[in-house]
Amino acid sequence: MADTGITDRLRGLFRRTPLVGGEDILGRRLRREFALNTEQGESARFCVRGKRGHALVCLDDRLLILKRGFRAGAPFGAIASTIFYRDVTGIQVRMQLVSGWIEISTPSFQGAERTRTRRSRSAVAAGVVGQPNCVPVRRRHVALYHVALAELRRLIADAKLEHDHRGVVTKLERLATLRRQGVVDEREFSAAKSAILINAPRAE
Repeated sequence: MADTGITDRLRGLFRRTPLVGGEDILGRRLRREFALNTEQGESARFCVRGKRGHALVCLDDRLLILKRGFRAGAPFGAIASTIFYRDVTGIQVRMQLVSGWIEISTPSFQGAERTRTRRSRSAVAAGVVGQPNCVPVRRRHVALYHVALAELRRLIADAKLEHDHRGVVTKLERLATLRRQGVVDEREFSAAKSAILINAPRAE
């Protein structure tokens, strides 16, 4: 009779870890880096696991891009980049023949796209591993990421709308203070308030 303990261990070696899920799909080094970059009790909404030990982790107000490995600049550990949803300007899934990457664009991170015109495709793909805003993936897995990326886009849209609404409230509060201080009269107050509300973002 076969040793069931050995059989279970062999199955564990060949069991495929899901590409989308909770924190349990992250490797040991990435889980440790996740813990270092989150508050106690804070949990991930979901995680997206790429190749080469890279992952994208979505929290309530921000995302973490976790990387490990020599080419990512962390030969013996892992590194994390934090991007708040309100700062994201775009999400691109860029594909080549057998691989590609998920790229999160912000005013601070635009690297992979800008280098495309000056470098070969293979050089750009290799450079993605070290880019703090990119997660390399396999082409055959892209369809498995669609639902997670759609949810990420929703989180980003909600965060931007909330941020804009807070800005409107702040402007109205400042305007009310100016009226109380006598800096603006009632007519000027009403005109300025109308202008703020007309330009305020509206939920779709």
